Amino acid sequence: MRNRFTRGLCVLAASAAITTTFGLATVGAASASSAPHIKNATTVCGDLCFDLSSALLGTNSIQNAVGGATGNAINLRRAGNARVNEDFQAGFVGFLGDFCPNDGGAGLSADSYVCLNYPDFWDVFESNFAPDSNQTGLCVGLTVKSVPQPVSLVPCGATTRTLFVGDRAQGLGGDCRIAGNYCPWVAASDTFISHPLALTVDTGSHGPTNQLGVTRENPSGGLVQDRQQFTTEPGPAF
Repeated sequence: MRNRFTRGLCVLAASAAITTTFGLATVGAASASSAPHIKNATTVCGDLCFDLSSALLGTNSIQNAVGGATGNAINLRRAGNARVNEDFQAGFVGFLGDFCPNDGGAGLSADSYVCLNYPDFWDVFESNFAPDSNQTGLCVGLTVKSVPQPVSLVPCGATTRTLFVGDRAQGLGGDCRIAGNYCPWVAASDTFISHPLALTVDTGSHGPTNQLGVTRENPSGGLVQDRQQFTTEPGPAF
């Protein structure tokens, strides 16, 4: 039986070796960072690109493909308008109902956590790596579904492991598409029945630092911790 939020609710990606770093949760009260706000992404990509940042590190540390398209890691790095490895396009790609068979959509498994538990109007995100606005066909995603792991660049559209759903109910604001509204990004491919995988920044990682992965969403004191809270905003104007 489906355990769905009502439409009226507006409050709201392996092996044991790759789960070591991202398998443990840290405790911390969720609160948006007060760091100065700077828009970034290359000026070539401009507002075709978006910046992904966390409540833990602030908006000046944004999503970065370590080593570019040939790399195998994604992290949050100090932003700069000349760094093509920080150029990602797409961001919001539709509403959950467009992807869930339960709601007449297609693409996701009807047994996925997000299709069984989230309303159809919640936001779906994808990060398409596009240095200097040149799309590579690679997106940030999971190597295998339903396992805590670092995320990496994988082919866009080949599976649903590149899709994430903004968890408004556990976020620090409303609509997850609005800059400054922090939300957990839940892996849409996860089929666990509770505690879904959510995008997570690991500030204790080395090579690279502040590596991104997915770990189980575990609220502390009723709130999801800052390392699992993310917001997006457009890149700089041309």
